[in-house]
Amino acid sequence: MPFNPATDIGDLSGKVIFVTGGTSGIGKAAVLALAAHHPSEIYFTGRNTQAGRDVTALLKSSAPSVQTHFIECDLASPRQTIREAIVAGFTAKRLDILIANAGIMATPAALTKEGFEIQFGTNYLGHAVLVRVLREQLLRTAQQGSDTRLVVVSSFGHTLAPPSGIDFDALRTANAGTTWQRYGQSKLADIYLAKSFARHFPQVTSVSVHPGLVRTQLSNGVESSWLTPVFKLLRWTPLYQSADKGAWNVLWAATAPKDQIKNGMYYEPVGKEPGKAAKGSGQSETVKDEALAERLWQWTEGELSNVA
Repeated sequence: MPFNPATDIGDLSGKVIFVTGGTSGIGKAAVLALAAHHPSEIYFTGRNTQAGRDVTALLKSSAPSVQTHFIECDLASPRQTIREAIVAGFTAKRLDILIANAGIMATPAALTKEGFEIQFGTNYLGHAVLVRVLREQLLRTAQQGSDTRLVVVSSFGHTLAPPSGIDFDALRTANAGTTWQRYGQSKLADIYLAKSFARHFPQVTSVSVHPGLVRTQLSNGVESSWLTPVFKLLRWTPLYQSADKGAWNVLWAATAPKDQIKNGMYYEPVGKEPGKAAKGSGQSETVKDEALAERLWQWTEGELSNVA
């Protein structure tokens, strides 16, 4: 689908936007692109305070009318730490667009401070905490008649998930399978997050997106594995895009007319259903497993029951 953020994103006046991982890569590109269309406020998170200040300075220069707020937040942190950061930092009365973008990829084996596999804990569970904390704001804004969106950044890498899709028995194990299987599991979980939110709260348009192959710090940091040489070769081919262009599918999902979007869908760049993109890569059959998606939703609701 032809898409140009400069001309195809409509006026965002009055809208409040929240982007995780907004200090670099796709997240930063999305924040800057959205700010150009005059939203009321943009909140963005990151782990690096100086990077947050730098993006804030860019926004004040390029979009001085937009209220900008940086929230320092590491999604690998304990759930209550994430909750406290969001509750303290998010002061708006509404939330129109939530973009769950932050993440890590193919990192060495490790656990979060709460004992979860680091990629699952960061890419999925940290965002699940965030969505839970901001859920009432999203639902309240939708109730007021806003075209409210949840956009979860996944990846074609979800196809690398283990055969079971989500290995519940290994979620507290650092080194189950390969680093790419663990990454794939986290990205499959992200797809399920959007699908399940759409099913349980259909008043919010919730989708997941594959940004394409993007040249960012995320792709710079992959650890040594059998796939790493492939990525290193691809990074210098036309298949790899800049962060600005990598943000296009995210921006499309966040701002396209509601009648162009199917609630709960996983989209390839730009705005393409799986397998229909010119350079499409499709989705795994596991994505269609509604029972597994619901099992993960119920597991997550139970795990995060102490997060209000």
